[in-house]
Amino acid sequence: MPDDHGVVARAFKRFDQVPPIYAVAIAICLGDGLGNFRLFVPSWLAVAIAIAALVAFLASRDRSGYLLALIAIAASATLPVRALLEPPPVQQSIRALPDGTRATVEGLLIDEPEHLPDLTHLTLRVLRAGVPGAPLTAATGVVRVAVLEQVNPRIGDEMSVTSRVRFPRNNRNPGEYDYEGFMAREGIRATMTVTAKEIDTPAYQVLAHHPEFPFSQLQDVRDRIANLIDESLPPVESGEMRALVIGDRSGIDGDLRDAFARCGMAHLLVISGLHLGFVAAVVFVAGRMLMMIVAPGLASRGWANKAGAIAASTAVCAYTAIAGHHVSTVRAMVMVLAYMMAIVLDRAREAVASLALAAIIICLVLPGSTADVGFELSFASVLAIILGMQRFAAWIKMRQRRGRLPGEASARGWVLAERPLGYVAVSFWAALGTAPLTAFHFNQIAFVGLIANAVVVPIMGFGATLAGLIGSLFGFIWAPAGRWVLELGGYALRLSNSLAGWFVDWPLAWAHAFTPTMLEMSLAYALIILWLTAPRARVESPPVPGIESASGPRWRIVAASALAIAIAVDAGWWLHSRFLDSHLRVTFLSVGEGDAAVVRFPGHRVMLIDAGGAYGGYDYGERAIAPYLWSQKIMHVDYLVLSHPDADHFGGFAYIAENFSPDEFWAPSIPSSDESYAATLIAMAQAHVQLRTLDPPGIELTIANVMIHTLAANPPSLATHNNGSAVLRLGFGKAAYLFTGDIEAPAENLLISEGVDLQASVLKVPHHGSGTSSTRQFIEAVGPAVAVISNGYLNRFHFPAPQVIERYQDAGVTLFRTDLDGAVMTEASPDRIRLRSFSDRRMSIAPK
Repeated sequence: MPDDHGVVARAFKRFDQVPPIYAVAIAICLGDGLGNFRLFVPSWLAVAIAIAALVAFLASRDRSGYLLALIAIAASATLPVRALLEPPPVQQSIRALPDGTRATVEGLLIDEPEHLPDLTHLTLRVLRAGVPGAPLTAATGVVRVAVLEQVNPRIGDEMSVTSRVRFPRNNRNPGEYDYEGFMAREGIRATMTVTAKEIDTPAYQVLAHHPEFPFSQLQDVRDRIANLIDESLPPVESGEMRALVIGDRSGIDGDLRDAFARCGMAHLLVISGLHLGFVAAVVFVAGRMLMMIVAPGLASRGWANKAGAIAASTAVCAYTAIAGHHVSTVRAMVMVLAYMMAIVLDRAREAVASLALAAIIICLVLPGSTADVGFELSFASVLAIILGMQRFAAWIKMRQRRGRLPGEASARGWVLAERPLGYVAVSFWAALGTAPLTAFHFNQIAFVGLIANAVVVPIMGFGATLAGLIGSLFGFIWAPAGRWVLELGGYALRLSNSLAGWFVDWPLAWAHAFTPTMLEMSLAYALIILWLTAPRARVESPPVPGIESASGPRWRIVAASALAIAIAVDAGWWLHSRFLDSHLRVTFLSVGEGDAAVVRFPGHRVMLIDAGGAYGGYDYGERAIAPYLWSQKIMHVDYLVLSHPDADHFGGFAYIAENFSPDEFWAPSIPSSDESYAATLIAMAQAHVQLRTLDPPGIELTIANVMIHTLAANPPSLATHNNGSAVLRLGFGKAAYLFTGDIEAPAENLLISEGVDLQASVLKVPHHGSGTSSTRQFIEAVGPAVAVISNGYLNRFHFPAPQVIERYQDAGVTLFRTDLDGAVMTEASPDRIRLRSFSDRRMSIAPK
């Protein structure tokens, strides 16, 4: 019986037999990925490893030299990512200004405006900057300006913008999207915001225009296409067609976007590798056929495919230019061009090699790309399709030949079934390859996606995208013909929309998924790769005895068993954490100028106290609270508690109610004229959440040995939204937490005078640390060891007030601030509380 350890050892000895392009691509992607995790290798160490590789080669230690060379490549690949994420300070950089300061920036519009619902993003290359009242000086960097209105300046416009300069910054919550890294990869160093009322004022002016070839001309072309589309199609289909042809997604309806996303078809509404692939395939076939007709002699010598590939490459480059040269579109273009190059070089069968080449080019030209969702989904789906279809081809051939003698015709039924089954197989492999990523990035599994994509993709690809491009081209020649073709594309879009709405209503069409950890992602992809690279079925000849029949399968069994054990251990750990942990865990989330705290009782029940705000399309329930819950494998919240109906406390509840099926909603019966609060109550009713008021006598109950008291509401004379806040005390043995909403000094004094038990080890500081709250008497009555201030970074209210910080410091209270520390995570046993912030501040206290 072969020795498994010997097989593994032989595999390591033969690693240098891996084609260099694969090894280099893996090394570069690994280094790029490490850089995105802020794991940077010093340049001197990368050089030292490269020198060691050279010495090993000179000493005829080729295997060691090859390994060291790959390590040096991976180490070097972290350096451009570091330059991107942590650029060295430059004196004239826009980042030399203080974060949050009001400044005037003059710059050149270098990209076409990005139109989104209710706002427009402008990308300016900074020329000059300075604070108001001071002369502007030369400056560098790129600023993204969010104009809260639809505007359409021209590429090359020299603009002046006066607003607060903010540097991209994450909220610093577990499970959050890396917005800071995304902006760095886009080259954006700062952001500014201009309101609608500031347009055509000194705060927002176009100073001059400097046409930039060819970008200004391309913008003119896109505008002409957009006008033709708007004239030819109704608003819904027009918005979709503009997204598919010129990359303008501002007109896509939100409900429609959600329907496509839940069916696993969100990629159809943005220009991606799929759309470029459709264009490339059609132009390739047309070019090949034209070559065979015009020059059959050259075609017979193999030039038909080359001509088709060259024509397809030209068409893809033109489409990318018209689509607005977004980074994701450029990446998709590189992937398609790499494969077309393989065809031109007669290497069409080496699809994986062309994919590796594309990965190398993308990571070198666009450092940090491995952290981009589009990059990950594109390469995962294409690689899974390539390897999976190889398995499918072997399987279908085996089915066709099963029971047949050599020379006998294949089974006709299986021959006829090959193409339809292959079409479905492509959708299956793409879904399998991207499933862990969609769970990680979108917390969703679209069970109906396998069928929905198989049905809708050709309709959107051939019927809509190609019709849109052909109609737009005809529009430059003869507008009536262009409109007619666009109308045909509109029919395809309407059919696709109807099918998406139909599929999303299927039972179990989609489901939310918790966020897998990086370990779980690695385990999932290890299993997928193990399957995709397993020996394929043999058709006519029996397997040859040896490594493939014995050692090969045996080490795969060992590897699969090890992965299964790792998955079982990981699942057991999370099951204990989610359902069996005996601690009281409270996490104060960083939700800007608002409050949100997740309480996890011993056992499995979960409470959310306040839910941050929702302003200008940014919903903290969706962007901060839900990602945290999913990252902790929490799919259901038992209790929602609102301290008072102010927008910075209830804004995120609607999203939580719609996606976490809560049982109860606790809220004081304070009247509110805010329409968004009425919408929140409607969302609760639609989610069948039971409403419980926190009016006197309030609520007193025990959940998993945790005593919960909602303290008496204040009299009408004090019942403003702030002073009417519900105050909750959670007691767990000696440990206690006090949640105070936005109460101010009058309510604090009244609680003290009523003799309410306010003692707590951990205090959620009232009203974000405003100067009108946290009196010395209140701090003394509570006697906290730790106080948590929930507020926004550089907020316009200038919270917390300096005198409030001084009061807590004088009382010997340790302060945590969500604006500086990020989320504050606590874990309490009856006699000990451990605290840790996202910024990794740690402490442990013994409650009195």
